[in-house]
Amino acid sequence: MKKAFTIYLLALCLTLSGCGDRLLERSYSSVTPHSAVFRETEDADTLRAENYQDLVNALLILLGEHSEGGVVRIYGDAPNKAELAENACVEVQKETPVGAYLLDYITYDGKAESGYYELTARFGYRRTAEEQAAIVNATSTEALPDLLRAAIDEGRDAAAIRVGYFGTDRNGVLEMVRAVHDEVYPPEELTEDGELPAEQEGAENEPPELAGLPPETEPTPAEDAPPDLPAEPDGPMYDIAPWEVLFYPDNAQPGIVEVVLYRE
Repeated sequence: MKKAFTIYLLALCLTLSGCGDRLLERSYSSVTPHSAVFRETEDADTLRAENYQDLVNALLILLGEHSEGGVVRIYGDAPNKAELAENACVEVQKETPVGAYLLDYITYDGKAESGYYELTARFGYRRTAEEQAAIVNATSTEALPDLLRAAIDEGRDAAAIRVGYFGTDRNGVLEMVRAVHDEVYPPEELTEDGELPAEQEGAENEPPELAGLPPETEPTPAEDAPPDLPAEPDGPMYDIAPWEVLFYPDNAQPGIVEVVLYRE
């Protein structure tokens, strides 16, 4: 009897103080982003977009997974969803850093369905999944010299850096790369009067294959030999011999800088 009375008093105190309500109440909240890209519930391989930016984001999600392609269903009230799809594919390939770096092309087709427009995109990659995974993320271009030194120490052929904040202009990036290059390949030292050391005089204008050879062993070029032609580059690049620097996209605000250290 005493035990039951004690339990009754405890329950009465909780009720009068309001503690009982707070102990029993549960609150739940859900947050739905205004512009959210998400997978359709009935098909995990199909993405959903409500507007143009959603569509761009959906294509970038597929690129982030190095997918061969994918399907995006475009909802919303845009009057011309086919044009929307075309513009998004062009933007992703040519104007986004990851698209400019990874892709040769995007092919796509679309069809209008009841309530949405279905876009099917296929990606033509010029980078492997391993090369994509090797992209290093940096908050600013100031990290570039240290990342290049690390790539050299690891014996890698190239370094691709995604820059979150492009804190310097392109010329500044080239100067950074050139400085690291000169650490690896120090330039010839000059004497105090600005001349080359005596043993190097006359050699600076000779081709590398001729410099230092005894006179009797120096080959004589054929009289009719055609002049050497410069090799055609495979994209917009900046030579810091023997390194090459490329920007993706190749505009005033690139997001990925690639430094090719060695070419086979």
